[in-house]
Amino acid sequence: MPLTPDQSRPRRGGRGEFSRRWIDVDGQRALLIRKRVKNVYLRVKPPEGRIEVTAPARLPEAEIRRFVSSRMAWVEGARERIARSRRALGGGSGAVASRAEGSERERPAARGEHDEQERLRQARGILSGQLPGLLDRWVPVVGRGPTSITLRRMTTRWGSCTPASGRIRLNLELAWLEPRFLEYVLVHELTHLRASGHGARFQGLMDSYLPGWREVRRELNRYVIV
Repeated sequence: MPLTPDQSRPRRGGRGEFSRRWIDVDGQRALLIRKRVKNVYLRVKPPEGRIEVTAPARLPEAEIRRFVSSRMAWVEGARERIARSRRALGGGSGAVASRAEGSERERPAARGEHDEQERLRQARGILSGQLPGLLDRWVPVVGRGPTSITLRRMTTRWGSCTPASGRIRLNLELAWLEPRFLEYVLVHELTHLRASGHGARFQGLMDSYLPGWREVRRELNRYVIV
């Protein structure tokens, strides 16, 4: 979708989207997307580390700028994690060129598919590097360990657990967030190996493991699974 300036009356687009435009926040360019949402959501998009913020249609831009500015340290940390992953995986631009009938023009569909696969590969590398240390720390505390951990693309949740089999699944998108969110989701799922559901026993165990887990959960839920 082409970038469009803000209008006094937001223009509607697909998936509840009204408009897109670039804004400047502390000298950094960020893509502001106005949508039919209730909260402000922040993303750092690989491979180049672009800032993308989704906000309600009529939320004042000054409030959006303050929100993004307050999280610039996290943005820089996310960009550094992306850069480290790219270096570890050999870098590359992520573009796929196709030469046919003398043409060197890139094929957008093929390039987009390749970029997404590269992004998921980077995410898998980041999480695979973080999980061993977290498991070493938390399995002895919780007293239960998973039989397997699957890293996959998930669209509705950050993690899931099957207590009967001991299997845990984690969302690859956690790679692009602060490490404390991965820690919270992992501890959350490990706790399900001891307490199914989210009742009093589960909450009591979480309180003993991560006293501030509710605040971390609240912050995590401000991010969109894309």
